[in-house]
Amino acid sequence: MAKMKDDAQTGTIAVDIQLLQKVLELSEAMANGDFSKRIVIDFDDSPLAKIAAHLNEWADQVQLNSVEKTHEQTVNSFIEVISSFANHDFTQKLSISENGTVMDAIATGINILGEELQQTTASKLELETERNKLNEAQSIAKVGSWELDGSLLTLKASHEAYRILGLTKNDTANLFDAFRKKVHKDYLPKLNHLIRSAIEKKEDFVLEMKIVQDDQSVKDVLCIGEALADETNAVVNLKGTIQDISERKQIEQSLQEAKEFAEEANNSKSKFLANMSHEIRTPLNGILGLTQIMLGEQISDEHRGYLEVVHESGKSLARLVNDILDLSKIENKKLQLESITFDFHKTISATVNSYKFLADQKGLTLSCHIDPLIPAEVIGDPTRVSQVLTNLISNAIKFTEEGSIDIRLALHARKSAELVIHGTVTDTGFGIPKEKLDLIFQSFTQADDSITRKYGGTGLGLSIVKNLLAQMKGSVSVESPADPVRNTGSIFRFSLTLNVPGRLPSETQTTNTQKKLAFKNPVTILVVDDNPMNLLVAKKMLKKFGAEVTITQSGFDAIDLVKRTQFNLVLMDIQMPGINGYETTAEMRRLNFTMPILALSANGYEDDIRQSLASGMNYHITKPYTEQHFFETVNKYIESDAT
Repeated sequence: MAKMKDDAQTGTIAVDIQLLQKVLELSEAMANGDFSKRIVIDFDDSPLAKIAAHLNEWADQVQLNSVEKTHEQTVNSFIEVISSFANHDFTQKLSISENGTVMDAIATGINILGEELQQTTASKLELETERNKLNEAQSIAKVGSWELDGSLLTLKASHEAYRILGLTKNDTANLFDAFRKKVHKDYLPKLNHLIRSAIEKKEDFVLEMKIVQDDQSVKDVLCIGEALADETNAVVNLKGTIQDISERKQIEQSLQEAKEFAEEANNSKSKFLANMSHEIRTPLNGILGLTQIMLGEQISDEHRGYLEVVHESGKSLARLVNDILDLSKIENKKLQLESITFDFHKTISATVNSYKFLADQKGLTLSCHIDPLIPAEVIGDPTRVSQVLTNLISNAIKFTEEGSIDIRLALHARKSAELVIHGTVTDTGFGIPKEKLDLIFQSFTQADDSITRKYGGTGLGLSIVKNLLAQMKGSVSVESPADPVRNTGSIFRFSLTLNVPGRLPSETQTTNTQKKLAFKNPVTILVVDDNPMNLLVAKKMLKKFGAEVTITQSGFDAIDLVKRTQFNLVLMDIQMPGINGYETTAEMRRLNFTMPILALSANGYEDDIRQSLASGMNYHITKPYTEQHFFETVNKYIESDAT
């Protein structure tokens, strides 16, 4: 049957080439005067079939002498136009007369045929262009498409899908079997299950799997399938995509390795800081402890001055260690601020006065003005407020050779129970270069390398100040020069937020530092520490408080001592040879020793404190400690145990 029909999928028209060739042969025969041939056709409404029918009719009429054989020129035109169609030239047209003859009907049919053939060719070109674009897009995205017949299990795939699988269309008779052979054996059962469920239960699926190439290399792919059902809700086929995700997997692996490396580096840093702080705190505890003990004894004024210098130097070193620990806590978001009631004016005055000695040594004037509108009693973290001011004042003194340091604190705003306080620390030092103003608040950063060589320092102080103030809902900034005429000096401006107690200020909320530190009742205390200097400091302080003290340098000896001696309290070091403080404490608790055990350790990290409590200790005192804090902590647990 000769047919010209619509392609349901592409919307284009398919032409019967054999029929077109027969039309051309009949036209040529008629041009040569041979009207005996005919074209056998079935019923068809296509223009080509109609042309063939008209040619047959015209040949019949010529043979019946109803049409003259004088149309050779017209037939030759038919042949020329039809021949051009064979060469994909559809622009030529035949002229149509007004007589309405059979020849006109044939010419009209040929013209219509040319138009339809032209549209068909254009549609094919557009389809091919779109197909090429799709293939190009899939190639760029490394995503291929596929379709699986649910009943026959025959698989069709795009060019990119073949490429991803490492297959070729010419060499693959059964694509579904070839695909399954490519899937790594560890993933094949899962794939079979998903395909079966998709067909039987109409479930879509997503699967990351590995496929093995011919060279045994492995490629990661992402396969996505969608179940499509017909009108009867029976699954007809599955459609989906397959994507090469090998590069993404490599990136993910690299990121994971980088993350693990960073975590390992961070853990190494934390271990280093912990070890370093422990090694520094241990001898520092001896220095500060003994100088504080000696300052409480009868000594000459000259020696007292020397000891005060030693004590201040030790405190500076202790602040450095605390800065390092604080930085680590800030970076790990583990620094927690206290919220207690304290005397703001006394805290600030005490902090400033502690630097009077250093300022006097350099011939500097140190002054402080506190706005009387700021309530004396506030709620916040006095240690951190003092730390902020300490860093700013110590920096000002360090970098000022002559002149003055002026500290001012003023009430900026009061909102309900909140106080917003603004402060300034102004010095007459050599100032900070403008290009360095934004850098000095970064960790381990100094304004100039020469500063480190001349004055020392780690560049941690201002970074910690910035972070502490941020936690107190405040900020810090710097202006330099403070004196534009002399081009000298700096002004550090800062703000912080404190709370106001919901009661009247208490006159008794003060600490009487002059009161003699002594236990109310006789107590026996065991001190366990492998460092002789730390043992000496703890023993002297405890005896000064009125305690009977037993010391030992071994955890094993400590366990034997608590078996045969009744102690009111045990002070336990952590890092000791043989058996550490955690293990010693745990063993004591197993022996039903119920008295308080306090850690007395240079390990000051939060994890160390948590581990101390977990081992059975009641509290963790971090070295170095002050005499006041040491007494208050020990006395608290002795009195609580007595009650």
